[in-house]
Amino acid sequence: MFNVTSGQKEKISKVLLLYAAEAQEVDSLPYGSVGVILGLKFTRTGDTLVGARGSSNTSQPSLRGVVPPPAVMSASVIPKSHSDLDPVQEALHALSRTDPSVRVDMQEGQLLVHGLGALHLEIVDGRLRNEWGVDFELGSRRVSYRESLGPGPSSNVNKWATEVAGKLVTIEISMSVEPLADDEQGDPVWDGNLVLGLSGKPLLSPDAFRDQLDPMANIARGLSSSLSNSPHTSLPLSHIKIHVAGYSLPPDIPTSILAGASSSILRTRLREAGMGPMLEPFIKLKISVYEDTLGMVVKDLTENGGEVLDLASDTTSAVDGDDEVVAYSTDGVYIPPEELSPSSAASMTSKFSNDTPHLKRTIHAVAPLSRMLDYSTRLRALSGGHGLFDMLNAGFRQVSDARRLEILREIGRA
Repeated sequence: MFNVTSGQKEKISKVLLLYAAEAQEVDSLPYGSVGVILGLKFTRTGDTLVGARGSSNTSQPSLRGVVPPPAVMSASVIPKSHSDLDPVQEALHALSRTDPSVRVDMQEGQLLVHGLGALHLEIVDGRLRNEWGVDFELGSRRVSYRESLGPGPSSNVNKWATEVAGKLVTIEISMSVEPLADDEQGDPVWDGNLVLGLSGKPLLSPDAFRDQLDPMANIARGLSSSLSNSPHTSLPLSHIKIHVAGYSLPPDIPTSILAGASSSILRTRLREAGMGPMLEPFIKLKISVYEDTLGMVVKDLTENGGEVLDLASDTTSAVDGDDEVVAYSTDGVYIPPEELSPSSAASMTSKFSNDTPHLKRTIHAVAPLSRMLDYSTRLRALSGGHGLFDMLNAGFRQVSDARRLEILREIGRA
């Protein structure tokens, strides 16, 4: 078998067909069945396996692997003692194999775990403690920002020189680097960037090549390294279009040197272009509140950088619990005039207003994720505990200059 996602060949020792709690060893799994494959070393949840027959004749996989959504939030993982470091790292590695949306890396000596949101990080915290029993502390949550290409003039740097076995070697890689156009879609494999190969088609991720000695696989590896770490802010780069038009490699030089060449050339261009716009993750919100608290909820959204897209009114309203009743008008309701019985009129008006069902309103909005980390608590306070909301990822958006300065201060770059 061949793992399309990791680019590794796998050897299967056993195939088991599951019947509830019983397992039966079989030669093959029928369509739609649930089974277990033993002997896999480089495969994790979400990977795609294909038959390895004929894989040596081509570097292109038969199927594209499943691409998890990009991480939008991170937290530091701090072991309680030095002896806990190895168990924590092993547990994180095992967790990332079962959950491909979890990403783990080391930055400036700090172990970081990246996830899809605050709830996802809470699940990661609980699984590490309950399933692996490791001892650690999870640091404060931080939103994962991005940087785009700077406004500087386009550079024509396409050569890189180094020494191989005592000889000076010059590598040339022709590529264009420019911001992603408004009508162009970023590739999730490249974290929102668009990377094109020699044919003008999207380039595979470095691990998706069947032949890891393929020159384009090494070029892709170098580009991925530079895009993961900006030379200005150390943030990942996004919304950049790169087209590799060609390369020149001297004879008898290993293709692995192309990784260093492509990384150095791209990093030089990024540095010369200067610091680009900042991007932060936004979310789509659908909020349901009673009409009497609508103003406070909208005000809270706008004060926290949100934008209201639409206000809709429901045709039904609720009085107690989940019981739905139709709202009625005050026409035909007799209230005594004040000169006859002021106290009676006041009490009737008060009673009527208290018994009248509250209309529900639905707010559709977008807001920055960094300002919505505690929104569940805020909404309960603003709506008297009756507000409900749904949250959906809205991708990365460019921020204003004032917000950009705040982000730079938050990450210690200003």
